[in-house]
Amino acid sequence: MNSTLNMLALAISLYATSALAQTTEQKTRFDQLVALYADAGVVQVPEMVDCTLSDGEQTLCISITTGPAPSNHVTGPYCPSTIESPPEEGGTWFLNDEVVVADGEFIRDLAILFNDDVWQMYDVDTGDVILVDGELGCAVAGDPNSASDYVNYCVECEVSYLDENTSETYVIPLIPVAFEGEAARIGPSPGVGLAFNGVKLDAPAPLELIEGNHTLGLMDACVGHVNPYTGYHYHGLIGCEPQVEAAVPDHEPQVAVAMDGYDIYAALDGSSKDSDLDSCNGHFVYGLGYHYHTDVAGNNQFIGCFAAQYGCALSDSSAVCDASVEERRSGPPPSD
Repeated sequence: MNSTLNMLALAISLYATSALAQTTEQKTRFDQLVALYADAGVVQVPEMVDCTLSDGEQTLCISITTGPAPSNHVTGPYCPSTIESPPEEGGTWFLNDEVVVADGEFIRDLAILFNDDVWQMYDVDTGDVILVDGELGCAVAGDPNSASDYVNYCVECEVSYLDENTSETYVIPLIPVAFEGEAARIGPSPGVGLAFNGVKLDAPAPLELIEGNHTLGLMDACVGHVNPYTGYHYHGLIGCEPQVEAAVPDHEPQVAVAMDGYDIYAALDGSSKDSDLDSCNGHFVYGLGYHYHTDVAGNNQFIGCFAAQYGCALSDSSAVCDASVEERRSGPPPSD
């Protein structure tokens, strides 16, 4: 409780850093987000800053800088050490639209699972899994194109291998600014959103590229792994992330805020799949307004597209967000 109040007091003092006039709605939203991210392992006090969104709208954003590790759970393991390793010593991967355990048996059976005899990610004499880890593993994890040089390697990057100053700054509009035309599809930058433990919800993993190179950058049991730029990030949500009770009864909890400023709630259960979600995985609910629901983890995506102009994910916390300099990624608009 004290940490939340202290962060609110510090953050409120930074309202004056913005040159744009602030509305009551923006100030209220800023305070709300500061409280939601109070326990996210932020490495700088959140600020209200001027920003330029993806379609050129100049508005006010919250700037949140987080470190490379989640604030509420440990990370790993990723690659099993041998083909005999049990599930608790391995990670996870996507297969047939599901998150599956990637233990020793999974590595042993890769050729069968992918119907491709090129797969051979272990030493046939010892059963040891062939790894590329340490600083080199992080370099490969940060550049999937380089994986072609490491055929049949399990790629592993631990948070401990990263520079202690590794961080990423998320600049998110306080009030969503809807697109005038088509919604925007999800691309590598700026990711999808930010969970309340400071972990990035990343764009879909490029499975065809990774698996086509016959390498695997396995994820852990929380469907997350590490690269040297973002640090630890999720490719699916299965409950490791903090969850906040919704403001209306009988609704899934809130799990993140999207990079366009809309809230993200947990996936709908199986009985709700015939809901009114649009192509971006969003809908309007009285008392919550428009918001997204994250997809089930096995689908390798969180939402289908952005319904509003998105902000930035910056490696330099002092940089100014101008998301309009990136090429516009058009996609299907919401259906309602």
